[in-house]
Amino acid sequence: MKIFSSQKKKLGVISGMGTRAGLCFINKLIENIDAPTDQDFPEFILHNNSSIPDRTLAIVYGKESPVFELTRSLKMMQDIDVDFVLSTCITSYHYLRQIDPSLTNKLLDPIKMLSEQLRLNFPGVKRVGVLATTGTMESGLFHKEFEQLPYELVTLNHFDQENKFMKSVYMEGGFKSAQIDDEAYELFNGAVDALKIQGVDLIIGGCTEVQIGMSKVLQDFEYLDTMDVLIKHLKGKMNLEKEVRDLAV
Repeated sequence: MKIFSSQKKKLGVISGMGTRAGLCFINKLIENIDAPTDQDFPEFILHNNSSIPDRTLAIVYGKESPVFELTRSLKMMQDIDVDFVLSTCITSYHYLRQIDPSLTNKLLDPIKMLSEQLRLNFPGVKRVGVLATTGTMESGLFHKEFEQLPYELVTLNHFDQENKFMKSVYMEGGFKSAQIDDEAYELFNGAVDALKIQGVDLIIGGCTEVQIGMSKVLQDFEYLDTMDVLIKHLKGKMNLEKEVRDLAV
């Protein structure tokens, strides 16, 4: 008699920032894995921690820090003994990097992965546009990472950042909402156009909600999504092979 024993690794996903974007990430992960049967899918634990305070409000306006709730999620993942953990909110990495290393030692960092992908796959790129929350911009997450890279980082001006990109994400009916209005997509398109007219060679999706907006954008430009880079990395780290053992009945 033959039985199959799984050699899978466990992935811990901290979501809820926002919920829709986190589920988009999970769907992308599933769509990019060859899994013909139930047993071939990766094992993951999703904590949709919608109690985590807004990261941009904390960074820009000094509102409630998300550290306590992020730590709670990390401890949950530690208790479940996941092999690696990630957050589906890029801005949250500003705070995750400040938490005790004993809780973040299995944390995957998509920003570092993205910079590596740029070096390997886009050698001719010079000007890189970034779409990300104001919290991410103010934290300097991308700017610090790019200091030693041969790229000019291009961002939106203050008006376009707040009234096009941020509004598309945070407005009532925006990308963080359960129901998205057409206006959110129109504003997002305006933010993309505002980067394109600055002559960028490539645009980075530096916020999980960007993948939502990009689903309705004509991508006539080079685009690199941070979540896509993370999924590509995960595919290499996940062991989904099955070991066959013969057992006598």
